[in-house]
Formats: sequence, C-alpha cells, structure tokens
Amino acid sequence: SGFRRGGIIPTFIFLSLLLSLCSPVMMPRVARFRSSLLVRACLAAVLLATWWCHSSVSTSAFLATRTRCDAKTGRTSDERRYLTARRSSVVDSVENNVKTVANTLDAFFEGYPKPPVLPMYRTFLVDLMTQAHLAIVDSRFKYNAIFGLGLKKAFGGLMGTYDKTMGGQPETEKIWKAMVEALGLSMETVDSDAAAMESYASTTSPADILAHMEGSSESVASEAFSTIKSSLYNLNLGVGIFQMMETSKVDVKKENVEEWAKALKIRPAKITADLEVYKMNRKKLQAAEEMIREVEIREKKKLAERLEAKAKALAEKAKASTQTSEGEAKTESADTTK
Repeated sequence: SGFRRGGIIPTFIFLSLLLSLCSPVMMPRVARFRSSLLVRACLAAVLLATWWCHSSVSTSAFLATRTRCDAKTGRTSDERRYLTARRSSVVDSVENNVKTVANTLDAFFEGYPKPPVLPMYRTFLVDLMTQAHLAIVDSRFKYNAIFGLGLKKAFGGLMGTYDKTMGGQPETEKIWKAMVEALGLSMETVDSDAAAMESYASTTSPADILAHMEGSSESVASEAFSTIKSSLYNLNLGVGIFQMMETSKVDVKKENVEEWAKALKIRPAKITADLEVYKMNRKKLQAAEEMIREVEIREKKKLAERLEAKAKALAEKAKASTQTSEGEAKTESADTTK
C-alpha cells in the first residue's frame, strides 16, 4: 500500500536500494563501506515512507464522512466518524458526585459572608475544615459522637478568644454553625453528641471506659466505640479521644494513648503521630492566647494613659476657667466700688 499511495519517491528509494545491494561485490573496500551506509539510509527511508502512507490511510479513514439517509424524511446527512470517537471519552461518561474542598469552603463563606474572618484565624479555620472535609467524603467514614466531640473541641481551641478579639461581638457561634453545615452535618446533633461524650467521660472511670471499648458492657458511648472499630480513623476522631482522656483524668501520654487505641482497634502509630500534632497545636494556641493577652494589656495601659491625660487636660481647663471667672468677678467688684 506504501508504493501505491507514495508514488515516485518510494519507487526511487526501492531502485536505489536494489542497486546498492547489487554493487558491493564489484567495488573496492571504501566503496563498499559507502554503499553500506547508503543501504542503511535507504532502509530507514523505506520504513519512514511506509509509516507515513499507513498513517495517511488511517487518518483519511478517521476523518472521512459517512452519509446517512433518514428513512422517514428521505434526507441525507454526513457525519464525521471522529466526532463519535471524541464523544466516547471516559471522562464525559463518568459523573463525579464527590464534594470538593472548594465546594465546602464556598458553602462556608455563603453561610458566613461577613464580617470576614480575621486573617490570624482564617488559615487555621480553613485547615480544620479541609481536614474534616477529606475525612467525611471518604467512603469509609462513619460519623460518631466522638468525632463530633473532637470537631467541636478543635474548633473551640482555635476560636476560643475570637469574640474577645472582635470586641465582644458574638461571632464564634455563627462561624461554628456555618462550618458544620458546610461540612454537611447538623450543628444540633454535633453539639448534643459532644456534650453527651463529655458527660460520659467525666462520670465514668477510665477502667470502665476501657471495658466499654472492649465491648464487655454497654454504655452511651458503645455505639461510637463500635463505629470507630469499623470506620476510617482521622485526626478529629483522635482529638475526641484525647479530650475524653483529659476529662476522665487520664494522663494523655503515649503509653495510655496506645492502650486506648488497642481497645478501639486503631493502629497505635497513627494515633500517637496525631498526639504529637495535637500537643504542638495546643502549644501554638497557648502562645497565640498569650500574645492576645499581652496585646490586651498594652491596649488597656494605653487607654488608661489616654484617659489620664484627658482628665488632666479637663482639670487644667476647669482651673483656668475658674481663674478667669474669679478675675472677672474682681473686676466687676472694683467697678461697682467706684
């Protein structure tokens, strides 16, 4: 098919190859060497020409139009075959229903449009939402009350001083509601679950909690413990476990965390790694709170100095006014005597 479509050029290549194959016997050594180079070049040219011809035939077949005749109307129409091939893409045929991080953030900012979240809090808040979103959209995720406790405590630790920073305006609750709803959860459910887990941890001994985790007896947290064993572990779940340990007066250290992880069938390496992140984040939050307190102290000191200066200025002004009044009174008395 290459010679049939290629025409003169492939024919010339073929004749050159034939002559080069016949000539080396009658040529000296140098001529034979040059002839071998010519043979290799001709072979490469033949292969290239054959590929080009085959490619041209395939492309023509792909781009060729096909005439269709409608039996009802009798009209004919041409269709390009390549359109069908392009429209049969796998991407076009698969619908992606998974919610993206961008969708969650857009939903949050729609739920809390203004005032804008302060820059020093915004980065941490977006990071918290991103972590929670990635856990929730995973097919292995199952919501439980301890996850709700961890999410609420992580948010509370981050935004605990936000209202004070905003001058006492109650914005934290609005931000919490917008965040939880953006994640596809119910604020009332998360709040009630978190309160129930805190109450359970504060009224139950660590030994009984471990027994409940292992399933030897029932409790209000049994459903949550059972869900943890069969679902995806994530950072907010770890925070919930750490909070329960603190509430039940258990020292949150590696050995105790590994014991609880074993009872919940969580890989110890995962939860101990999250323990380090948890402690580091707490130190950062404590440092941020300390900085905010220092700023408040400086602002109060400046305000006190301004008020003192203002009071001093008012006192001097009042004194000057009194002296002026006394001087005017003396002048009037002197005029009267005259």
